[in-house]
Amino acid sequence: MFKRFKRRGSPVSRSRQPSVTARPELTARMYCRPHFLHQNPAEMSQCGDQSVRPVLLPPRNKKLPYNTGYAEVTNAGKSIFNEDQATCRTIYLRKAFDVEEEWVLLCPNEDTQDQGITATYWGLFDGHGGPMAAVLASEHLHHCIKEQLEEILDIISNPCNIPPPFHLDCLKRTQTEISYGIEKDICVENLVKGALETAFKNCDELIENYQRSHGHVGGCTALAILRLQGNLYVANAGDSRAIIVHENGVQSLSNEFTAVTERQRIQHLAFLKPELLGEEFSRYEVPRRVKRSDIGAKILYRDYFMSGWGYKTAEEDDLKYPVVHGDGRQTRVMGMIAVTRGFGDHGLKAYDTDLYVKPFLSCIPEVTFFDVRQHKFDQSDVLIMATDGLWDIVSNKEVAEISRNFLEDQKHNPRRYTLLAQCLVNKARGTRQESDWKLEDGSFASFDDISVFVIPLHNLGGAV
Repeated sequence: MFKRFKRRGSPVSRSRQPSVTARPELTARMYCRPHFLHQNPAEMSQCGDQSVRPVLLPPRNKKLPYNTGYAEVTNAGKSIFNEDQATCRTIYLRKAFDVEEEWVLLCPNEDTQDQGITATYWGLFDGHGGPMAAVLASEHLHHCIKEQLEEILDIISNPCNIPPPFHLDCLKRTQTEISYGIEKDICVENLVKGALETAFKNCDELIENYQRSHGHVGGCTALAILRLQGNLYVANAGDSRAIIVHENGVQSLSNEFTAVTERQRIQHLAFLKPELLGEEFSRYEVPRRVKRSDIGAKILYRDYFMSGWGYKTAEEDDLKYPVVHGDGRQTRVMGMIAVTRGFGDHGLKAYDTDLYVKPFLSCIPEVTFFDVRQHKFDQSDVLIMATDGLWDIVSNKEVAEISRNFLEDQKHNPRRYTLLAQCLVNKARGTRQESDWKLEDGSFASFDDISVFVIPLHNLGGAV
C-alpha cells in the first residue's frame, strides 16, 4: 500500500515539519494491540513472530458488544509491527454529565441511561509508514465522533426539539423529514453523516498536530461503523471493506478509495491548483511514460473530465511524471502511495522534491446508511469488515460461502463469530511452505497484516 520509487539519484530523507504544540487532550500510548485483546507487552512480542504469524483472538471471558467476533494476524515481514489497529466499544452520548468520561463510556448505569443515548462503534485502521497514525486513530476517533454527535443529541433523541428555522414533521418514519427554509429537505440521518464526516476531519487534525510535535510520520486508512438507534452508519476512508452476508447473497456497504478509483478527483485538483505539481508532475494520465522522441506525435491520454481515452499531441510538459501513474494495484499518487483517503501523511513528500502529497489525499469518508430494522436477519447473517489483507486474497463471494457454511456447522457454538473471524484470517494467511506463505492451490497468500470483525446482525435493530 505504500511503495517508494526512485527517479533520479538517491531519495532524500523527508524533512521534519516545524514543531507544533499538540492539543493537551491528545495522547498516545506506545505501540499496542487492540484494547479488547488484553495483551501485555510480553504477549505482544510473542504474537508478533512473523515466521509463525499466530492468529490472535479476544479472550474467552471477554465478550465484545453484540457478541462480535474478531481475529487478526501480523504481516510476514513487510514491516516490524502489525500496522493494523482495531477498536470496538460502547459510546454513551450525553448533553452534559460531570463524570469521568471513561467511566461513563464503559460503565453506564440506571442514573445515566435516561440522560443520553448509547451507541456502538467498530473501527479498523490500516497503517502505512509506521503504526502510530493507526494507534492514534484507534485511541481518538471515537472521542471525535462522540463530540460531534453530542452537538446534535437533542435532535437525535427527540427530533421535535429542532430549533428554528427548522420545521419538523414529527411523523414516525425511517428518515425523519426536516424542511430547512424552503430550499432543502434534510433528514436526521444526514445530520449524523455530517457529524461523522466532521469527526474524521477533526481526528486528522489531531493526528497532524501530534505527529508534528513528536516527529512521527506515516498514515492509515479508516473504516468505522456506528450503530445508533437501530441504524448502521458506515464511514470509509481507504481500502478496507465492509459487506453484509445474508441468505440472499452479499451486499457491499463501502467502496475502496485508491489512486485508481479516485484518479479523476486527483486530476481535477491538479487542474484547479497546478502549483501543487511544481515542475515535476503532469495532471494527464498516460498509458506509458512519454519520451522526448514522442514530442510532436499523437499520444493516448486521459484528463480529469474523461472516463475514456483520447489522443493529444505530445508536448514538452508531457515529459513530466503523471500525478497518477501505474497499472492496477501498482498505481500510485505522485509515485508514492496507493490509497487516497485516510489519516496522517501530512509530512509525506514526493521523492527528490519539496512537493507534499497530502493535498491530494482526503481524510473525509464516504458515509453510507443502512437501516437494520427494515430487514429480518437470522443468526447466520453477519456484517464482515476487514482490512485489505483479507480482500486482496478472498473475494466477497468466497467470504459469503465460507461464512454461511461455517455458521451453519457451528450454530450451537457460543464463540462461532470469533471462530469465523479466525477461519477467514487463516484462509487469507495460508500456511508457511519453506520461505513463503501459500494458499491451498499453491498460489501466494497474503503477506499483509489482516484484521477481521464479524458482527451478528440478528439483534442490531432492537433496543440496546
